[in-house]
Amino acid sequence: MIKRITIFMFFSSLFAVSFLGCQKGEHDNPQLSSQTTEQDFAKIHKNINFNQEEKEKMHGAGMATEGSEHGMGTHGKKEKVDPNKVIATVNNEKILRKDLDKILSRFRSHVNPATISSMEQQITEQLVTQSLLRQFVLEKKLSVPNEVVEKEIAKMRDNIKNNPATKDKTLEQFLEFQGSNIEELKTAINMSAAIENYVSKDVDDKKTEEYFIKNISTFNGETVTASHILVETKKMKTQEELDKAKAKIDAIKKELDEGADFAELAKKYSDCPTGKTGGELGSFPKHGVMVDAFANAAFATEVGKICEPVKTEFGYHLIKVTARTPAKDVSFGEVKDKVHTNLVGIEMNNLVKDLREKAKIEITL
Repeated sequence: MIKRITIFMFFSSLFAVSFLGCQKGEHDNPQLSSQTTEQDFAKIHKNINFNQEEKEKMHGAGMATEGSEHGMGTHGKKEKVDPNKVIATVNNEKILRKDLDKILSRFRSHVNPATISSMEQQITEQLVTQSLLRQFVLEKKLSVPNEVVEKEIAKMRDNIKNNPATKDKTLEQFLEFQGSNIEELKTAINMSAAIENYVSKDVDDKKTEEYFIKNISTFNGETVTASHILVETKKMKTQEELDKAKAKIDAIKKELDEGADFAELAKKYSDCPTGKTGGELGSFPKHGVMVDAFANAAFATEVGKICEPVKTEFGYHLIKVTARTPAKDVSFGEVKDKVHTNLVGIEMNNLVKDLREKAKIEITL
């Protein structure tokens, strides 16, 4: 039975990638849980209620705000975008603007308009990954028996039927809303299951147990709850810019040491979208969600304390730990399936990384 299916072609959960400024990015975790939903994505990109001053600033910069159309120019005229414009090329396969817009349209009304540009870039990257995997499946002639596909379809129908919120809907209706249909879904499931089978072939019990022993903190339930303030450095190219960013995070830390409220400073200074809500990140384990440097700093910080500035690939962070769930005793047998799933995810990451390194990719978004 397939434990974790990676349907790259349709499910919006694929695009619930990191806009939090510290979570692992799309290249780190292309195999996202099928339990992630569009609602989760919308929560990450909260449709913040901008005040009038913020709206005027955004409008003056040519940015859309609530109630306006994406693509409005500085004079209020809607800019037409050619749906057949090539936004990326993967080997010889072209990705068109309409492929991006088809996905973006599902979220536009639910998210902060200021994040649209970042969303477009992230979605385009995921479309590139999807294209690479589709080409790989065709090259290797990978497939699964039809009964595997039908079984997954049946599970989806049961999930819809058994959910009080969706019991009056059909799978076909959901697919139509997504701009898809049952045949396309079957193709996606076939592709996803075939890839999962391919990357799973070397994940045996011995390798799985060894991984469990080395990474037990991932499976023993230990988590921290934290908030953060980010001074982003991803786009900085000079040492002078980096020095200014470091000086800024140090100055923020000084304010905190002098008694300033963490949530208020997050709202004032943080370059992460979570700053609007005081920098709250919720709870997370030590491995698999946040980048290692961030997670290590969070887990090394006492509850109620704020760590010294920590540098990650995203920038400088200040992390405040607000709660901790202690580890519990766990045996390999109890979490074997979860460990196997994690290892399959790692193999998937490695496959995608290898495909990207070998491919000719041009993004022109």
